[in-house]
Amino acid sequence: MAILGIDLGTTNSAMAYLKDEEPVILENKDGHRTTPSVFQIQPNTGEIIIGQIAKNGIATYANTTVMEVKRLMGTDEKVKVAGKEYHPEEIAARILKYLKEHAEDTLNTVIKEAVITVPAYFSDQQRKATQRAGELAGFKVERIINEPTAAAIAYGYENMDKDQNLLVYDLGGGTFDVSVVEIFEGVVEVKASAGNNKLGGMDFDNAILDWILEQAKKQHGVDLLTLGSEEEILQRKWRIKEEAENAKKTLSSQVSAQINLPYIAIHNNLPITLQLEITRGEFEGLIKDLADSTLVEVDKALEDAKLTHSDIHEVLLIGGSTRIPYVQEIVEKAFNKVPRKDINPDETVALGAAVQAGIKSGDIGASNGLMVTDVAPYTLGIEIVKDVGGRDVSGYFDPIIPRNTTIPTKKTKRYFTTTDNQVGVDISIYQGEQPKVEQNVHITSLKLDGVPPKPRGQESIDISFQYDINGNLQVEAIVNSTGNKLSQIVTTQGGGISESEVAAAKERLEQDWQDSELYQDVKAVIYRAEKVMNDASGSDKARIEDLLAKLKQALAENNRSNVEKYEDELTDLLIELV
Repeated sequence: MAILGIDLGTTNSAMAYLKDEEPVILENKDGHRTTPSVFQIQPNTGEIIIGQIAKNGIATYANTTVMEVKRLMGTDEKVKVAGKEYHPEEIAARILKYLKEHAEDTLNTVIKEAVITVPAYFSDQQRKATQRAGELAGFKVERIINEPTAAAIAYGYENMDKDQNLLVYDLGGGTFDVSVVEIFEGVVEVKASAGNNKLGGMDFDNAILDWILEQAKKQHGVDLLTLGSEEEILQRKWRIKEEAENAKKTLSSQVSAQINLPYIAIHNNLPITLQLEITRGEFEGLIKDLADSTLVEVDKALEDAKLTHSDIHEVLLIGGSTRIPYVQEIVEKAFNKVPRKDINPDETVALGAAVQAGIKSGDIGASNGLMVTDVAPYTLGIEIVKDVGGRDVSGYFDPIIPRNTTIPTKKTKRYFTTTDNQVGVDISIYQGEQPKVEQNVHITSLKLDGVPPKPRGQESIDISFQYDINGNLQVEAIVNSTGNKLSQIVTTQGGGISESEVAAAKERLEQDWQDSELYQDVKAVIYRAEKVMNDASGSDKARIEDLLAKLKQALAENNRSNVEKYEDELTDLLIELV
């Protein structure tokens, strides 16, 4: 049984599997090797549309379309679509379900498991949300791997005879990662990772969007995002953003790009049309600070790996945003070498995930010699009390597992009671790099009871963190004098969908899919009726219009009996007329 490797991207997703011990990209139903990560519900029919068609319809169906949901993973922010509210991982689950169904159709088998990739700098909450999305989509997700690690695996699998230091520079649609990787004797060892999960190609699109809005102000004296109704403004924004993205792509191969937005708004009863030209130099000026900031993360990763730029043998550019000439130039200048051009930036991560899936399933045996190690992207620790000028001051962060520690790992530290007759210990767990906990991310809090009451400092507690390759944390605390123990797998993450909401989310996903399938059952009849109606006239046309309206209303209400009734009546009418 195949295990699917999935690159769940901010702007595009890809899937791959292992065929005859070689990773192969799976095309979607449209024959494309990548799928835009866009989810849409047709307002009149309830049909779920995912991918390129959904992306093409953003401007028309702005209120019922979601894209770039990856940026919201692991947060409490809800997404509103067609009058319903969804957690971000519910939207991601629908994208994953779409990929799953088309992989099953292509391979003619049931796929129950997937290896899903995440940015190396994704937080614990974001990783858990991604894993949950996979489970909601019907996958068993035991392995989550970092995107640059997946890219290194794909490269290493084809170059196992080489001993090299790689730098994987991964600039995608919504996130940036960099990993320093050593390949030797069939081992892919991640030495260090760094990144920014709020930086990617969508920020470059937004830079052009802001530039377009500024040009509109200069030419017409208006703010295009204030004219008209809320729905009109949203649709206009998506039209501009789509044109901005097209301009960005054009500028990767040409020195200038035309921006044409006819009748983009009405002001003082007159239509506004924008016809602009943006040069590559102007674009580079807009994104310079953003792009240059990636080199700060590169330096951080090299420092953690205890390597210099000259120690790197190959630089791999991953993610669609690395097609931007300025990005390629600054990376080439930093390393004084041309990055590899023979790596497909859109597909390599999915291919690496498929190799990892093959290792997990045993389809890639030990004889191939490929072994993979990764690192913890964040420092993990607890809140402690410090003696500051003779006073106990809380709020300090004490690391237990430093960032870029090879995983899986287990680390233990000893702590002492801080007050007289203390009978319990509050363990507040954080991730981050700052000395004060308020500057880091709170993961969860645990309570260890059963501490014998003694003067402060006379009871010791050992706290252990065990961190696995999927980014799952298990915490253990022991009172040394009594052996009283607390052991817990950390699952109570802040943000995202809770355990209690999972069943409801699964039911909602299935209902959405059934609604969409109901439309698929009658889609051909609707198409034929609309075609016949164009040539009909008088009472015939009115009869078709009436039944079509009733059928679409039944679809919107998800009333299966009425859908079947009006479908039959419409079919009979079409037979009569034709």
